[in-house]
Amino acid sequence: MLTESQIAVCARYVVERAKHVIESFGPRPPGSEAERKTQELVKADLEACCDGDVSIEEFQVAQKAFFSMQAIGGVLTLAAVGLYWVHPAWTFVVALLSAVVMYNQLLRYHLFLDPFFPKKTSCNVAGKIAPKGKVERRIILNGHPDAAYEWRFNYLTPKWFPAIVLYTLLGLIVLLGGSLVATISFFLAPVGSAWFINLIGIVVLLFAPAGVIGILFNNFGVVAGGANDNLSGTFVATGILRSFQEFGVQLERTELMAVITGSEEAGLRGAKDWARRHARDCSDVETIVISLETFGDLPHVAIYNRDMNGTVALDSETCDLLKRAAHATGRDLPYSSVHLGSSDAAAFAQAGFKAAMFGGMDPHPAHYYHNRRDSWEIMSEPCIKAAIDVLITAIREFDATGLRAPTGEEA
Repeated sequence: MLTESQIAVCARYVVERAKHVIESFGPRPPGSEAERKTQELVKADLEACCDGDVSIEEFQVAQKAFFSMQAIGGVLTLAAVGLYWVHPAWTFVVALLSAVVMYNQLLRYHLFLDPFFPKKTSCNVAGKIAPKGKVERRIILNGHPDAAYEWRFNYLTPKWFPAIVLYTLLGLIVLLGGSLVATISFFLAPVGSAWFINLIGIVVLLFAPAGVIGILFNNFGVVAGGANDNLSGTFVATGILRSFQEFGVQLERTELMAVITGSEEAGLRGAKDWARRHARDCSDVETIVISLETFGDLPHVAIYNRDMNGTVALDSETCDLLKRAAHATGRDLPYSSVHLGSSDAAAFAQAGFKAAMFGGMDPHPAHYYHNRRDSWEIMSEPCIKAAIDVLITAIREFDATGLRAPTGEEA
C-alpha cells in the first residue's frame, strides 16, 4: 500500500511537524492558544488531503481541574494526618473525601472537579477521505495535540518515580484503613486501646510526606514539550491520510478519518465531547477507532486492550486486527494495559465505539513522560515508521474484510 521509502517520508513529516509546533507555537496545555494554533495547523493539513469540509468543533474545558487532583489530595492528606491527633474519626472523614476525589478524577475520569475551575475553549478537528465505492466501513485514527503540565518528580527523579507514586497511593490506603480501625477501637475501648491508637498514629505520621508530594506533584510553571506524547500520534494520524492522497492510495469501501481531539491531558475531554456528538453519526456502518498514543520507544510498541487504570476493556476484534497486521509486517506485538491513567480510547469505548489503543512508550514510565524532556529532538523515527507500517497494513485488511479475520484465500 505504501513502500518503505514512502513510509519514511511520512515518518519524517511527523517529526518535522512536531518540531514546527514546538518551536513556533510554544507550550500547549489544554485549552491554550498554542493548542488552538496546533489544531488549526492540523485542519490545514487535513484540508489538503481530505474530501469535503474538515470540521473544527469547540467545547469548554476546565484547564487545570484534572491536574489539581494531586494537590487537593495532598492538602487533604496533610489535614487528615493532623486531625488524627484530634480524633481518628476526623481523619477517616477527610481521607474518605480524598478517596472520593481520586476515584472520580483518576480512576473514572469523571468531570468531578470541573465545576470549581474556570473554563477555557478547546476544540476537536476531524477530516475524512472517501473510498472508491460506497462507504461500507469506517476507520478513525485518533490523536491529541495538547501537552501536560510537568510531573515534577518524573523530571527530577525518573528512576524513583514509580516508588513515589506507590508511596502516595499507599498513604491514602493507610489513612483510610488506619483511621477506621482506630475509630472503631476508640468507641469499643476508649481507655484500653489508647496505646494501639497511638501506634497507628505513628504509622500515619510516616505518610505525612505523601501530602507534600501531592501538593508539589504538578509544576504548573512548565508544560511538557509533548513531542512523543502526543504530537507523534497526532501527526501519524494526519500523515497517513496525507500519504494516501500524496501517493495515490484509495480504499475500496472504507472511509478513512482522522479525529484529533483536544484536551486529552485534562481528562479525555475532547474525546468525550466528540464521541458524545458523533456516536449516532458513526453507527451507520461498521466503525472502529484506533487511538494513537506516544510512539517514542520502539521496544515497547504494544496493542492496548485495556485502558483507564485497567478498568475499561477495549474492543477485542479491533485489537486482534492490529495484532494480525503486526504479524503481517514481521512483528509480534504484545497486548498491554494502561495500568495507571488513561487514553482517549477509553472515552470512545465508553461511548459505544469499537476502540483500541496503539502506542509505544516505556511503561516505567518513560524518562520524558509529562516533562520538559519530551522534545522533538528525542523522537524515534524507527518507532514512528513501525507504527505507520502496522497501521496501513491494518487499514488494508479492514478495507478488505472488516474486523473478520481473512480466510486463507482472502489472505
